[in-house]
Amino acid sequence: MREAKLARQDMDLGRRENIGYDTSSDSTVAILAVGSADEWRAMGNTLDDDGRFALVTLEEVSEELLTRLCPTVVLSPVLALRFECIDLAQRLYALGFTGRYRAVSDELPDPEMVEREIKQLCPGLDFAILIGS
Repeated sequence: MREAKLARQDMDLGRRENIGYDTSSDSTVAILAVGSADEWRAMGNTLDDDGRFALVTLEEVSEELLTRLCPTVVLSPVLALRFECIDLAQRLYALGFTGRYRAVSDELPDPEMVEREIKQLCPGLDFAILIGS
């Protein structure tokens, strides 16, 4: 199912209700963002430091990290400086991640094609692309 197009302010990492943040959750971390801090800020996001958010590189995403942090949602750019969302999707799938993975972009010519490809490669992974306006 297609994720609704969201305005830039709705993709702000501080607006958790739009990406599955659950305040009643006992998870150590609600949001695991993957990429660089500079990249996230350049996309117009704020990086909260409230203990419910973690920012890591693709290389740091491991079974141990997912077990320790228990994120409800993983976020990344569709096209990051050092990886693409398909790379992270395959890693999350191989690690058995059961939460939501959302890739964000300001624009993408055919987000449905990318979603279909990832869903074929990673069946069962809860993946969608969020497009800002």
